[in-house]
Amino acid sequence: MDIAKSVIVITAAGTPTGRAMAEHFCRLNARVALVDTDASQLQATYNSCVNVGGVCFSFFLANRSVENISYLFEEVNREMGAVDVLINYWQGGSLPNLLASQEAANDVVKDTLADVASNLYLFGRGAAFNMLNKGRKGVIVNIPGVLSSGNSAPTFDSSNAVIKGLTRSWAQELEHANIRVGGVLPRLRQSDEGNVHYHPAVNYDMIDGAAYIVENDSFTGRILEAAS
Repeated sequence: MDIAKSVIVITAAGTPTGRAMAEHFCRLNARVALVDTDASQLQATYNSCVNVGGVCFSFFLANRSVENISYLFEEVNREMGAVDVLINYWQGGSLPNLLASQEAANDVVKDTLADVASNLYLFGRGAAFNMLNKGRKGVIVNIPGVLSSGNSAPTFDSSNAVIKGLTRSWAQELEHANIRVGGVLPRLRQSDEGNVHYHPAVNYDMIDGAAYIVENDSFTGRILEAAS
């Protein structure tokens, strides 16, 4: 797919990684739809994209209901044309250890894995229906992110497993519609104490990976791991 001829929707566009992702695709001359539930952060990303010469629109989401997301894609169609790519990126905390206290497990799981999985699913569903209705040979790129930086590798791997499972199952489901699905996993780094932690800064290797998936017409049902 030619990025310069594409309409690309980026979720969580107000986050540091979402903003860097949006600026990157703007520099590649894509038309970029910026989506977030935080109005001030969304506006900051829009301003940054305009400053690099990007062609973009911002779309604020008051809530992430099925109806609201469907309407979002209709708005993108009206303002920018048919959607070619969804960069399906949402942040959340990581899962607790398996033997964590019941209270910690109940609170954290409710607000982390379930939240991230539901966001990825709802936007993936919205994009897939929109691409089908518009007859687009589209691309969905799933990318996880975490808010905290002190998570061990096994904990973080639990969240990554969700991305891997969704990406592979969606690729099989959407193959008949010529909609490709790929995933990019963020980097892990070794700390001085010998523990592996997620690196919280913007991971430009992950952004390059997303662009590679979009451009590579044979890439589907697979995962790229950003360099550490």
